[in-house]
Amino acid sequence: MFKPFPILLITLALIVGTLAAPLSAQDVNVAEQDAIQSAVNRVAASVVQIETVGGLQEGGGPLEGASRTTGTIVSPDGWIVSSLFGFIQEPSGILVILPDGKRVAGKLVSKDTSRNLALLKVEANKELAVPESVDRSELRPGQWAIALGKTFSKEVPSVSVGIVSATHRVWGKAVQTDAKISPNNYGGPLVDIQGRVIGILTPLSPQGAGATDGFEWYDSGIGFAVPLAEIESRLETMQEGQDLQPGLLGINLKGKDIVADAAEIAAVRYNSPAQVAGIQEKDILIGANGRPIERQAQLKHILGEAYAGDTIAFRVKRGEEELDISVTLAAELIPYERPYLGILLDRNTPDSAVVRQTLEETAAQKAEIQPGDQIVKYDDTEIESPQSLRLAVATAEPDVPHNITLLREGEEKTLEVNPGSRSNTFLPEVSPQDASEDAEVIAGITTGESDFQLAEEQNNAKLFVPEVAKKLPSLGLVVLLGDAEFKLEPAREAWQKYAEQFGFAVLEISPASGTRWTKPETSVVRKMIDRVRDNYTIDAARTVAIGGKSGGAMALIHGFDNRDVQNGAVSIEAGIPRGANIPDNEPLERLEIVFLSRESSEGAAQLQPQIEALQKMKFTVITDEVSRNGDQLSLSDSDIEKLSNWVNTLDSI
Repeated sequence: MFKPFPILLITLALIVGTLAAPLSAQDVNVAEQDAIQSAVNRVAASVVQIETVGGLQEGGGPLEGASRTTGTIVSPDGWIVSSLFGFIQEPSGILVILPDGKRVAGKLVSKDTSRNLALLKVEANKELAVPESVDRSELRPGQWAIALGKTFSKEVPSVSVGIVSATHRVWGKAVQTDAKISPNNYGGPLVDIQGRVIGILTPLSPQGAGATDGFEWYDSGIGFAVPLAEIESRLETMQEGQDLQPGLLGINLKGKDIVADAAEIAAVRYNSPAQVAGIQEKDILIGANGRPIERQAQLKHILGEAYAGDTIAFRVKRGEEELDISVTLAAELIPYERPYLGILLDRNTPDSAVVRQTLEETAAQKAEIQPGDQIVKYDDTEIESPQSLRLAVATAEPDVPHNITLLREGEEKTLEVNPGSRSNTFLPEVSPQDASEDAEVIAGITTGESDFQLAEEQNNAKLFVPEVAKKLPSLGLVVLLGDAEFKLEPAREAWQKYAEQFGFAVLEISPASGTRWTKPETSVVRKMIDRVRDNYTIDAARTVAIGGKSGGAMALIHGFDNRDVQNGAVSIEAGIPRGANIPDNEPLERLEIVFLSRESSEGAAQLQPQIEALQKMKFTVITDEVSRNGDQLSLSDSDIEKLSNWVNTLDSI
């Protein structure tokens, strides 16, 4: 581990009282140990052990919160900050062991769901020791950082030592350290060599906002602490029982390279703070609160640091004009419901929106849109591709009629269409997309079954690419997540048969353990999907993950976090793991969800609250029974045919 000797030597010099005489290596070691011990001693009286009892039972997810965790006293009258991770199970009882050994009841008063923190209150008969905090502006990468926890011992904190790796990580929310951070010291303080508290240790992730996101990095050398000085500035609000939530603006940005792309608005959510304030599509956000925004990453930093209720003064470029627009961020957005026409486009014409089929009893059929029609305009938006039509429909004002202009047999026609909603049922069977008659064989396409294991991962995997891939402009992708209870081999032949019929590749992945998926393996699933996309033209609008039990939970988690490459998730007798981050339904990020259960199973009833919650968020959620095969969890040929047809309709608009 790199050690910042210059900073340390200055500190040690203060401790030993001189810089005049050179220090021997042994002197440095002794002084280093003394300095660390001194820092630990200074803050130890503010670190408490927390025990939680009762609460929810494990729901089939990859992990759950700890029953014993750490807290840091932040007020002499009994206010304690901890990590939200320790309270995932919503405990019915909380006991806090104070530094003098006394056990007192604790009460969870409020949560900071943006930074995964919890505020507790205990009643103590004397003033408690409060540590000194250090402002983030005083921190420098490379300086010593000491992490404390009190999970194992009530009297003596556990200690790990590292450095401050960065001062503004997770979109500005946290300080990063390479000191060992784990559930053992979540909620404890990260302190500097002077014993001042840098921040409170908690799992965080740049990608997710759930209480367990970032847990997969524990003890990896990537750990985070939320600056205590910034917690203190919000403490009064939390003491009043108000939760702190991430601030939402309600926009989608154009482009996917957040490091290179400008913050140009691709879509504004209906009734969102952005729309209410007057921000429009094609506006470019170029500044906020006096800070420049040249790239999307800068905007994410500004929003990441803000909470719901905060007001941000944006500088906006609209054409040649620059405007000042203030927006008050919201905790929630009105759920977005995707407008739906009910058409399937011809995949053999990727440069134009030519209708292949209109679905029965949909807005398209009522408007008399016909197969062969080429859609060239949606309201005032020129339609140049299937994606531009998908975007125009998804971002147009809901609940009003729209004009759709099309070319039919060389003549231009304008029809009025009133988009509806996507039904929460499987769509009728739709004919597979055949290759065009004049399609030539695509060179370099490898078909058939092959091992797909990545050299750097332990997960076994197989990839099947159908023969029809040699002529189709793009393929769907079905990712099958097997485990000990949902075996893939018995259904392999059926999946390959329908892959040829409907034009999708099949990627089979097993958990590294061979028995059960764990949350950190979401990165493995993503990596394998990306590897397939590197080698074949895969349509993200027809990419789905399917699993049973732990694989079903993984299909959901990966889907929520990776909607840019996965548009469908099928969970068989498994729900959403507790603590998972469920994002809002978004105009540009589509995800349809299917829950399958065996008839009269207990799991089906337990899933119902989750299904209702997702439908309330306006996700398309389909529920169905899966065929029984004794006690074994498996898919029959008819189940696979039904799911294959569903994959074939996922790109409908």
